[in-house]
Amino acid sequence: MENQPAPRPQSGAKTYEMLWDCKFCGTKKLLGKTHRFCPNCGGQQDPSWRYFPSDSEKVAVQDHIYVGADKICKACSSLNGGAAEFCGNCGAPLSGAATAGQVAGRTKAEGESFETENLQQRQQGTQVPALGIAAAATKPAQSSGGINKWLIIGVIVVALIGGAIFALTRTVKASAYVTGYKWERTINLQSLQPVHDKTNCDRMPGDAYSVSRSYEQVDTRQIPDGQTCTTNQIDQGDGTFREERSCETNYRSEPVMGYMCTYMVNRWVGASPAVARGDKTNAPYWPDTNVSTSCFTIGCKRESGRDEDYILMLKGDGDRPFECEVNYDLWQESKLERSFDVEVGTVLKNFVCSSLKPTT
Repeated sequence: MENQPAPRPQSGAKTYEMLWDCKFCGTKKLLGKTHRFCPNCGGQQDPSWRYFPSDSEKVAVQDHIYVGADKICKACSSLNGGAAEFCGNCGAPLSGAATAGQVAGRTKAEGESFETENLQQRQQGTQVPALGIAAAATKPAQSSGGINKWLIIGVIVVALIGGAIFALTRTVKASAYVTGYKWERTINLQSLQPVHDKTNCDRMPGDAYSVSRSYEQVDTRQIPDGQTCTTNQIDQGDGTFREERSCETNYRSEPVMGYMCTYMVNRWVGASPAVARGDKTNAPYWPDTNVSTSCFTIGCKRESGRDEDYILMLKGDGDRPFECEVNYDLWQESKLERSFDVEVGTVLKNFVCSSLKPTT
């Protein structure tokens, strides 16, 4: 059972009475709205024993005005309407009173029929409260003061994950010194080449050539194709349930035909870059590309950007070698065996280049 507000009724929804069984004398299929007490033994209705009827057993409620789920008097446990302010049995105020639990709704497809809900099956494995207040899902709730084992497990897992992250990211300060240098300068290039392409003919570029046309499927559109309808029953928590029909439109895919054009077009595409490398025995320079800025024929090349990297080769704790990319000024001014401070991971023993600073 779920203790939740019933959604607002849809236009055209119909209201029927829930059924309930008397837990005292066993009388079955009493009406949830009409029979607040068992007509056989006088026992009070327990809303947790309400259930949905079959289609053939449905009893319609005429001119029903929904005012909310039933309220349960804290003083005498009597059921009262959702709009009541005082208990009709003992007169106690109903402010803060618990509300009757609601059965989970059910749905059927168009053309199918509802059978009587199996109350006993629903109650199996569930702690049924005395007056329909939300039931435990699988077993009785732990007594107050008890410790939830899943909470403990969750805390332990979070602690282990947090500890692992801390250990992997924790660093200590170490020292290192320069043993060598590297530099690399790259000029990225593009080459003008014929490119094969295909598109809708009305979107073909103006400089296309070697064009061929074909009539074929160019898209797909969705066409409405009937509906899939279901009937839904929603427990309103006041001894009644609402039955409403909902439909979703079905769609079928239909091809859209049109003219497609296959063509060639000249475009600048990526080419092998020009790269120069070295150390401090030769000053950094840009490689020669032999690119002409006035060339626009097939095979011509042009620059598309430049990159430069300056790397210090270092030895750190235990003479372990590592490399760090730095800016040009630091690379240029750093002499062999210059000392640096650097952070080292305590677990992975990795040198953190972003922390590299000249020793003061």
